[in-house]
Amino acid sequence: MLEAVADSGFEYVDLELARDAALLEELGSSRGGPRAIASYHFSRPATKALVRQRLEKGLASGAIAKVAMPCENAAQSVMLAELAGEVSVSRRSFVLIGMGAQGQLTRVCASGMRSELVYACLPGNEAAPGQLDVRTQVNISKPGSVILGLIGHPVSHSVSKPMQEAALRSVGLTGIYLPLDIPPERFNRRLVATLFNIGFQGLNVTIPNKQRAYRSCDIRNPSAEATAAVNTIHMRRGKIVGENTDLKGFNQLITLKKVQLKNARILVVGAGGAARAVCKVCNDGGAEIVISARRAKAASDLSKACGASRTPYSSLGAIQSMFDVMVNTTPIGTKGTKVELSSLPEEAIKHSRVFIDLVYNPSTTPSMAAARKHGRAAHGGLEMLVRQGEEAFRIWTDKTPDVSKMRRAARKALEP
Repeated sequence: MLEAVADSGFEYVDLELARDAALLEELGSSRGGPRAIASYHFSRPATKALVRQRLEKGLASGAIAKVAMPCENAAQSVMLAELAGEVSVSRRSFVLIGMGAQGQLTRVCASGMRSELVYACLPGNEAAPGQLDVRTQVNISKPGSVILGLIGHPVSHSVSKPMQEAALRSVGLTGIYLPLDIPPERFNRRLVATLFNIGFQGLNVTIPNKQRAYRSCDIRNPSAEATAAVNTIHMRRGKIVGENTDLKGFNQLITLKKVQLKNARILVVGAGGAARAVCKVCNDGGAEIVISARRAKAASDLSKACGASRTPYSSLGAIQSMFDVMVNTTPIGTKGTKVELSSLPEEAIKHSRVFIDLVYNPSTTPSMAAARKHGRAAHGGLEMLVRQGEEAFRIWTDKTPDVSKMRRAARKALEP
């Protein structure tokens, strides 16, 4: 059948490197017929060395070498992009594909990776995990298309994709926003540089990588320096630039909810990048800050940096003094987290007049429900997400999106 296909006028014939060696050799030696694609498919993630070995074997056949590999996280697809950069120097024809949602960047950035071709499908007829439909693939391949992404671990709870893609539509831009699951031990400057090299225009960074992002930047704008954390990255004249739009996001949230900071006593739970932004805003607003976090050293470092006092996380369940505001900056309560991480100690919530949860998925977290049960005002983190996203979008594109459309898209994504 494959021999008949090869004689039927097709421009390309995709053959298996292992099973179809004889036909590959025949097509490689013929002139005027279809171009052969020598394919190898891994059944599980492989090392860079092993992928390179299979790719070189395919190239040795004289065909277009294609290697596909399932990706459990986006760091594995970035590895494929790095390999593409190394192989493309030789100007040989190849295709590298990451399978699944976390391999999708290899399809979106196929041109930036110098892949010879990219596979797409008809709408609703995905032939392989992570494959894009023809219209989407064509649109994002056009000049001027914008590729954006979110680096975090995990990212499955995020609604930034529909929100930022609504922002793109609102200003008439074509593009895509990809959630990239990058384990913290795989996050580094080289990974960020690779993403920009293959076509990304901007990146968001979320838990737990904001402080690693800070260390990976060549230039840190004042918002980043003030918090020692980065949640928004872009390139400027070949330099990686870090910013922290969480400052604006939290400011907008408390302004909208009419939360007073002047002389307020505020309990901040957590000591990561978001906590640093919250502490900066609260400090500037004239509040007294108390920090409580599971990681004692991180809590100590943050308290020293912002002149705050500390209370052990283990003692929150026995707290007796009142706080004007309690802010949860941790992932506790996020959709999909373990049961034991679903809610903060209720005693601390009860002893806070206002409870703010930066978690936005679900819309009402268990901690927010506990606050309302005790008659306390409770606010979620959606508005902060939208407002920091608005500022990030402006930084990436130099355009101001329709924030109401961003908010509407985020809320729709949160609906059950």
